[in-house]
Amino acid sequence: MRASGLGMVVVAAVMVGCGRSDPAEGPAQAGPPASNPLSAPVDYLGATAAGKKAAEKTVNLAPVLSALQQFHVAEDRYPAQLQELVQAGFLARVPEAPPGQFLRYDPTDGAVRWVARPAR
Repeated sequence: MRASGLGMVVVAAVMVGCGRSDPAEGPAQAGPPASNPLSAPVDYLGATAAGKKAAEKTVNLAPVLSALQQFHVAEDRYPAQLQELVQAGFLARVPEAPPGQFLRYDPTDGAVRWVARPAR
C-alpha cells in the first residue's frame, strides 16, 4: 500500500511538472512549430525580406512623425494635410509610399500609417 501511494505521488508530480492536468489532452507543445531543415534557407530569406519591409516603413515614417509632433507643438493643432508640413518647413518632402501601399493620415489625431492599396 505504501508503494502504490508513492507511485501516485510520483505521477502527480510529473503531471504538475509538465503543466498538463489531463493525460487525455495529448502531448503538451511549447514554442514555435518545428521547421523542416530543408526549407530553412527559404524561411530565413522570407523572414529577412519581411523584416526589411517593416524596417523601411518605420524608417520612412520617422521623419513624418517627428514633423507632426513639432507642428502640433508650434501650432497647437495637426495639419489638415501632410503637404502642410512641407509648406511650413517641418518636413523636406512627404515620403513616397512603398509599392502597393499608400500613406493614410488622420488630421484629427495626427495618426499616420502605411496601408495596403485595395486590389483592383
